[in-house]
Parts: sequence; C-alpha cells; structure tokens
Amino acid sequence: MICDSYIIEEEKLIGEVLSLPKPRPTILIQAPEGLKKLYKCLGDFLRGIRELELYFSLSPSYGACDIPVDEAFHIRPDLIIHLGHLEYKLSEVKIPWRILYLPVYYNIEVPQKTLLEVARTLQAKNWRTIAVVNPVTEALIAGRIRVYLLEAGFRVLEPVPGEFILGCDYSPMLKMIDRVDGFLIVAGGVFHPLGAAFYTDKIVAYDPYRDVVWNPVEEASRVVRKRMFTLAQLRNQPLRRAVVVAGGRPGQYRASIIELTRRALGELGVEYYVVSASYLTVDRLISIDDAFKPDFIVVTSCPRLPIDDFIDFYKPVLTPGEVIMLARGVEKYVYPW
Repeated sequence: MICDSYIIEEEKLIGEVLSLPKPRPTILIQAPEGLKKLYKCLGDFLRGIRELELYFSLSPSYGACDIPVDEAFHIRPDLIIHLGHLEYKLSEVKIPWRILYLPVYYNIEVPQKTLLEVARTLQAKNWRTIAVVNPVTEALIAGRIRVYLLEAGFRVLEPVPGEFILGCDYSPMLKMIDRVDGFLIVAGGVFHPLGAAFYTDKIVAYDPYRDVVWNPVEEASRVVRKRMFTLAQLRNQPLRRAVVVAGGRPGQYRASIIELTRRALGELGVEYYVVSASYLTVDRLISIDDAFKPDFIVVTSCPRLPIDDFIDFYKPVLTPGEVIMLARGVEKYVYPW
C-alpha cells in the first residue's frame, strides 16, 4: 500500500486485522509526528478490509518505546497499530494490549547528482570500506545507495538483516565499527546522525527528506564539549541532592537504568528523589526544581531529552551515562546509558 511517498506493509496489516475475533473490533492507531499525515490513507484502507471502530492518537510519539497506554486504558482497543517502527527490543515492561508494529518505508529515488556527491564525499575522505546504516523508515533509500556505492567501486557492509539504528541504540553500527573506514547514515533530520557521531567521527549523513549530504561531527563535538563542561562544573561544587526522572510509558520505564543511576548517586554520596513522568517539558522541570531544589536532574526515560530538549535548562539535566561519568571520574563521553 502506498500512502503519500511511503510504502506500508499491506499483507502483514491485512492478516492482523482479519484475525481480530470481534465482529466490529476497535483499533487505536499511533504514529510519530512526521507520519500522522498518513492517518487518513491508512484509515480508509482499513475500512475497506472490514467494519472497524478506529481511533487515531494525536499524542506525541517518539518511537516504539512510546506506546499510548493511557489512551488504550480508556479505549480498550482490540489492537494497537504503531506506525513507523519495529518492536522496541529494549523495553523492560510488558504491554497488556495486542500491538502491531507496522514499518513505513519512505520511497523516493535519490537524485543522480546526490549519489555523485555522496561518492565524492566518501572518496575525499579516502574511505573504501563503507557501512550504510539507517532507521527502518529509510531502509529502501539506504538499500539503493548501497547498490550505487557497490557499483562505484566501494566495499559496502550492511547491518544484520532486520537490525536498524535507533536514537538510543546504535548497536547495528557498533558491530561493524572495527571493519569499516567510515559510515554513511541515511536518516531524516539531526537526531540519528548526531547520536551516531557521539561514537565515532567517521560519519557522513544523508537526509533524503531535504536531499542534503552533511557532516554531523562538528555539531556532535560542540554538544559533547558543552556536556563535558557541565560535568566539570558539577565536579567542582558540593553536590547534595538529585532528582531521578523515571519514564511513565512502558518502553521508557527502565528499572535497570534507574538502579544503575541509584548506585552512581550512592557513590557520589548524593540524596535523591525519584519522580515519574510520561512527558517532560520545561514547566515540569521547573516544578521538579521548585519541589526538591536539586543540584541536578537525571532523566532515565530517553537519553536524548537532556541533550536535545533541555541542554540549556538552568539546572543541569543529565543522562544516566553522564552520572556514571560524574561518579567514577570517567573522562571519555558515555552515551547513551
């Protein structure tokens, strides 16, 4: 099925919907912001399969870790369709609803001039062995670029089939890091390339939505310098109190990471309070500060929140990895946990 410039796996979708036992089953559909535009197309397609009661979630969605269980509690759907991601493998909490994780593939042809630019950029770095990695949505485009680079004379490695990078999981990339000269990250926006550049400076990125080839290393270096400066400031002041934020969504409630953070705070001799939040905003951080007056706040739900959303908050907002660095005097930047 084609919606806009995206391909949705039709066979898997039809099989799942037809298998629902009720005569008029209820389905809750969720998508990240960039894919909510596919709601009408998908809804019309589903109504053509059988009689359904459809709900479309308008809440923010930041990935497969962010299933709208609060909405499902009231709607009681027979199926939740999460659009755009595969099942989140790092979840520590089982969700008591049937969920179909439905990948969506952005489907465009990469312009020839862009393919030439990619090849020239890699050649200028003297990279001959390349790995092309990507989130699931850009899988088709990444595959086409791999074919082009192979034909252009590069040796091209690819991740294990079915493995894709996430903003908090770069293991498909890290498995190949010692076997390549560099990586080409095919992904929209800054989010994924920046995270990849926290691990290595051998990164070039291609954004197929803007048709731009760019280098995320300089921005990643700027962010890391800022994070290291924050940690240096904390090391040079007395630390008495911290607040640990636990995620309120199942995929973002990380008991193992909370425990890791507790131990690190114990090593620092800092008292701490644990709060929970499904979504963090600046206003909620201000409320945390008003309530507990912490020296710093640790976010365990998503490592990108301290780095992307709250990097300029007036109190230090840290990742669990940064707390470990603080507690154990680690000088090499630790990401994500």
